[in-house]
This record gives sequence, structure tokens and C-alpha cells, in this order.
Amino acid sequence: MGIIGATAVVASLAGCTAGGSATATGDGTTFSYRIPDRFKNWLADNKWNQPLQDGAGVQVNTVDGGPEKQHYQQLDLLLSSGDLEDATVATISQAQVYGTQGAFLNLAPLIDSDAPHLKAYIDDHPDFKSLITNDDGSIYGLINEYPTIGPVTFYRDDMFAQAGITTPPASVEDYTKALETLKATFGASDPSYYPLGGRDSFLNYQYAFAANDGIDESGTVHGIYQAGRGTDIHSDGARDMIEWYSTLYNQGLIDPEWVKGAVSEEDWQTKMLTGKISISNDFFTRPQYFLTNADKTAYPDYSIGTMPALSNNGEQMLVPANEKYNTNRVFVVNAKTQNSRAIIKFLDYLYSDEGQDIYHYGVEGESYDVQNGEKEYTVSYADNADQEVGKPVWNFAQDRLTYPAPVDDDAFYKWQGDFTKSFAADYFSNDLKTSPVLKYTAEQQEERSKLLASVQPFVDAEIVKFVTGARPISEWDSFLADADSQGYAQITEIDQAAADATK
Repeated sequence: MGIIGATAVVASLAGCTAGGSATATGDGTTFSYRIPDRFKNWLADNKWNQPLQDGAGVQVNTVDGGPEKQHYQQLDLLLSSGDLEDATVATISQAQVYGTQGAFLNLAPLIDSDAPHLKAYIDDHPDFKSLITNDDGSIYGLINEYPTIGPVTFYRDDMFAQAGITTPPASVEDYTKALETLKATFGASDPSYYPLGGRDSFLNYQYAFAANDGIDESGTVHGIYQAGRGTDIHSDGARDMIEWYSTLYNQGLIDPEWVKGAVSEEDWQTKMLTGKISISNDFFTRPQYFLTNADKTAYPDYSIGTMPALSNNGEQMLVPANEKYNTNRVFVVNAKTQNSRAIIKFLDYLYSDEGQDIYHYGVEGESYDVQNGEKEYTVSYADNADQEVGKPVWNFAQDRLTYPAPVDDDAFYKWQGDFTKSFAADYFSNDLKTSPVLKYTAEQQEERSKLLASVQPFVDAEIVKFVTGARPISEWDSFLADADSQGYAQITEIDQAAADATK
């Protein structure tokens, strides 16, 4: 059952109490919390979890919600059966639909009366407030925040050195020359070598051509809005970008299997580890992964470098950051809970200075010390991050789903592997551009999803044709018209309406 058709589900809840609370006392000391399985496992193993609960005087019983996609799909059934736990995680559309129909608790009165730290944070952060607050002042959920992070372009520094490239390219023009130099150096003896490779979509440089989606200063949405991470095919730079990619493809400067969508994550990793490619673009912790997993016996000089955001025709561009708020991770409370006191007490503690210290640093003397007035970790990322399930660890990965809480960017950058830590703070402070998060109505979200299901595959397929030469670039205007007729322009209109409402 979809979220739009949920009225019958909510109507059947009369007389139900929150499920999964058999261990709850009802006196405000314990509540149950359903989250997707991998996040439950990570949270259960995290050593700061219990001190955080102890500090709040509340116990949280986490419940396995299954794989993330399944977790959200099960909400209909759980609400209908009365088996939903005291609190869980929903999408923002689910929070709005079920909240207005009475299934999720309106947190606003409790925040006003019992959560001074949370209330102060909401009042001090208007972007957060606008996302969680409805026109009538109701609040049906708290959106999980994300650190200021984004993708990074990284390269085999040892291969750059062999090719005589002494500094990382900082412009599109110099980047192209570097690719040509790498191809001449390594491609002559290895026809399977391509300088640029990756996984997933190869369109990673829209920003460098001002060809990415976004919202301009007047509030006008351009492109299908993805907070700057997608392509605005109607932009002046989109055709230039596609022609650039086509040049890379024709000259053997980009992995053709990647362009055609035939590279798995494992294939990509192997190519980067064995020198079949030299440059890639991915999540900012990926360079650390390659350094950690490199075969130093076969490649004793294996090293990685990172590139700054590129400039184009003398203009410095900025890489789009990940969205600050994840609208697929909204903390909601079952309206039938008997433990609202425990929940609001815990939420408020998360927004207090003491709760923030534990959430971001753990316990003084165990995971951090204070040196010259600054908190410094005494445990390492290498010994704690990405360990096997069941091993207790200190891990402060704020980009994982745990509880809704403010983000501390400085702490997050500090809590990284040595190589990541060497560039993260500077790169994310100077090279990223953040964009607002839009809040769609349930009807907008449903219509948008249906349109995207046909429009996005069409756009992606046609772009590949242009890059590979299967479709001549002279047909670009025809492509734009076809995309709009299939719903591209309609999606932008929906995004515009959401942007206007959010503003």
C-alpha cells in the first residue's frame, strides 16, 4: 500500500497501543526504536550509545527493521496491525501523510514544554525549522542532519609522477592535458589503460561546466533538482560538457565500459588498484580505501592525491555538497506510544552540550582527552571504523543513521583516517557549494517519482549515445524537446512549486 492510500490504515488504529514495547515500563524511562538492520547493528556496537542513554536517563531498545528499502515499505503494515514500535524512521512524505492522519505524534507541544535544548536549536536554525514544521505549527518528525561533505576527485599520485605531472590540475583545460599525458605515458604499452574511470554514472563534472541543476539567487529552479548533483540539460554548458566527454571517449581518455554502464564496483576498484585507470571521482573516504588496500609489494610507490574543484575559462567553480538534511531519514514517534516522556527527554539531551560531547567524542578519558582546551580523540579511526558486526567500537561516523542530532563538522573531519583527515577540512570548507533541501507534498512526491521513472532512463541513455557517437550532437535540440515532452519540464515545475513552498 502506498502512502497516499494510507487513510484506511490509519483509521484502523483506534484502540491500538505502540507495539514492540513489552519491555517498556511506561514510566518514561524506556522506549523502543525500529531502524534498518545495518544501522541497528552499527549502533548496537557503538560504545558511545550506552553512555548517551545513561546521560539522558533513558534506555533505547533498538529493533531490527530489515533492509532499508523493506523498512520503509513495512510501515503501512506495522501501523495497520498496531505493531509499530514507539519510534522509528520514515521518509518525510510518510511523516507528513501519517502525521496529519493521526498515526505519528505531533512533537511540537512536547518540544515547547519539555525540550528546551531542542527548541532553542530549532529556533536558531530556520532551514531546519522550515523542513520539519507545517503551516499549522505541527512537527511530526526530526530530519537527520548530514555533515558538510561531497565527492572528491582523486588520482594515482605515483602514476602522475611517472608521467611528469608535478601538480594536480586545477582547471578543465589542465585536467584534459593531464589525461592526454597519462594516456601517452601508460596507454602506449597497455591498450586496456584509460586515464579516467569510475563506477555508477560517469557524469561527475557538471559543476565545472555550470551544467548542474540548482536554484539561482532569484529562487528559480533549473534542471531536475538534485541539490546540484544532477545535470541541467537546458543549461548553456550542458552541450559543451557532453562534447568534452565525447572528446575524452574518442581519444581513449575515459574508460568506455564505464561510460556504457558495464563496470561493477569490484571492477572499478581492481582497475584503480592495479593501474588500469589513474583518476576517479567518488565518496570522499574512497582514497583512504585504496591506500589501505593497495598491494605495496607489487606497487611499492602506490600513493593517492586529491584534486581541488576545477575552474573553467578562468572562473572558479564549486563541487555540489551532499544535502545537509536527509529527507529519507526522519525520526517519528508512534502516536499510540506510552513513552513520550522518555522519547522527548532523550531527544532533548541529544541537543544539549553534554549530549553533543558524548555523541561526537564519547567519554573523556576513554575515547578523548582535552588538550589546550580542545577535545582530541585518543582512539583511532583505523582501529574502530568498519569493523565486523558484534565488535564493540568507538565510531563517530555522523553520516550514518543513528539518532537525529546536530552535526559537528570539525569533529567529523577529525574523526577520519590519516589521509582523509589531511584534506577534508580544507576541501570541504573551500571547494563545496551547499544547496537547500526541498520538502515535497505526498502528491508531489508521488507524481515526481512516476515521471522520473521514465524521464531519467531516457535522458541517461541519450547522453550515452551523444558521448559515444551513436547519436550526432546536431540532434541536441531535438533531444531537449523529447525530454520535455516525456516529463522533464514537468518535473522542474514540481521542483519549482516545492522550492516556492519551502522558501
